[in-house]
Amino acid sequence: MEIDIISFTDEQYARLSDEQLIQVKDVQIKKNKLLRALEEAKATERYRMLKDGIFLGASYAKVCEQLQAVYEEEINNLRDGLLFYLRFSVRDDDGQETPYLVDYSLDYVERIRIVREYYETTYPDAVDRLLALKEDQVAMSYLGEYYSSLYELYRDEAYPND
Repeated sequence: MEIDIISFTDEQYARLSDEQLIQVKDVQIKKNKLLRALEEAKATERYRMLKDGIFLGASYAKVCEQLQAVYEEEINNLRDGLLFYLRFSVRDDDGQETPYLVDYSLDYVERIRIVREYYETTYPDAVDRLLALKEDQVAMSYLGEYYSSLYELYRDEAYPND
């Protein structure tokens, strides 16, 4: 498959993670589907105009221009979304490794779900969970203002009578 949704060098593609490559592939497939849909829409419009006896070169060209403009806008939206994802999914928090997905393109609800799922499955003991979260500098920056809510939840679970 040819990747033309973004202009990356082979070295840039080689540096992408598996998840990022899958995202690039998925967006490229969406772009290819949009291109096929554009061609089908042009053919359908041409057939309709011929059938209705109103096919004129200028009117067909105008319809094609409009369809092309919609297509290009959708492609630009896909490209911008992909570039945003790639930009923030490679964010490196001081080189610290994390055992959970750190993807800055996700909304905070999804980020919290991922971090919480990791801690609750990895640390069944509430005190251990709280201590591990307290030491996690990546979670602190990754969750932003929502870190304190998760911290308080785990603190209340670890020390319910305090």
